[in-house]
Amino acid sequence: MGEISSDQLTLGAAELLNRWPYEQQKLRLFPAFAFLAKDGAVVAAEGALETQYGNRYALRIELNNYPFSLPKIKPKPGSGWAIHPSAPHQFSDGSMCVMRSDQWKRHFTVALLVAKAAVWLGKYEIWKRNGHYWPGLGQKH
Repeated sequence: MGEISSDQLTLGAAELLNRWPYEQQKLRLFPAFAFLAKDGAVVAAEGALETQYGNRYALRIELNNYPFSLPKIKPKPGSGWAIHPSAPHQFSDGSMCVMRSDQWKRHFTVALLVAKAAVWLGKYEIWKRNGHYWPGLGQKH
């Protein structure tokens, strides 16, 4: 896959008014992901990402109160993997911390979260291999 630009992962003002067709279009950048609906409402997205080491991680992005609050990114239930309890950059509920809650903006998309999860997983794999040192800069939680 080629480089993805930030405008491919965010919505413009007009797109916010009817976001789901645009969200679906942007999520196609990650063909392994799909939206899940319950009772006619989109409640989550699920899919898998492969890291630089060839490991595959199945994820679930829970869209509670979306797009007004940061969705939760967690291992997909039943997928056989869990985030190591000592891993940094995770919230107290075990979801990935790809950004602080106060950094979330309504024009961000699920596709942006998938991209951020891919970066998080890449760093997580390095952390597991190098004696538990998280690469790159971090932010206080």
